[in-house]
Amino acid sequence: MENNSEQKPGQLLPNNTEDTLNKIAGNRSIIPIAFAAVVVLFFFSFVNFKCNGSKVASVTGFNLVTGTHIKSPMSGLDNMDNFMNNGNSSSKETSKGEKVPANKWAILAFLSALAGVAVFYKKVKKEEIIGIIIGIAGIAALLLLRGSVKDEVGSEVQNGMVSIEVDFAAAYWLSLLLFIVAGGISYLRLKKPQERETKTTSPSTSNPDPI
Repeated sequence: MENNSEQKPGQLLPNNTEDTLNKIAGNRSIIPIAFAAVVVLFFFSFVNFKCNGSKVASVTGFNLVTGTHIKSPMSGLDNMDNFMNNGNSSSKETSKGEKVPANKWAILAFLSALAGVAVFYKKVKKEEIIGIIIGIAGIAALLLLRGSVKDEVGSEVQNGMVSIEVDFAAAYWLSLLLFIVAGGISYLRLKKPQERETKTTSPSTSNPDPI
């Protein structure tokens, strides 16, 4: 019995793998859904801060876009100082907690997801190329966001008195995965017409008409 899945000469992928990739590329609706899901995930916890293994603060992706305040691990000692000093050192910043400024990489990732939704909703020309660019931009922004948060926290605890750990939550990693999915499917959709064109032109070149 012959094996129908045998790879032909010049064929880079087996038939079943190629068919699977074509089916994935045909699901255009996955791309805007993936970008929209990233926007939603930004409203969930992105980063958890732990002190000596215990969670002390958490910020969402949108908090990183707009900026926020979080209670520092030493807030209890700060409040004790205020009490001992009869409230002389109290301030709005102390009551709110430590200020976390807006992060440019979080802003870029959030805007990239919004742009991806808009491009595929309006069916812009060359949306596949734009989808690839947006996917790469989102991936790079999230990776740079992770590095910048770790560096910023590390620079603030150089004295070693308080050990703060940065833990990126599931929403962050899922957002990164969805950018990869959206960019990957956009690449497959860009490649798919080229494969069709190659298949339609190859018989004419291999079997020329008789003179």
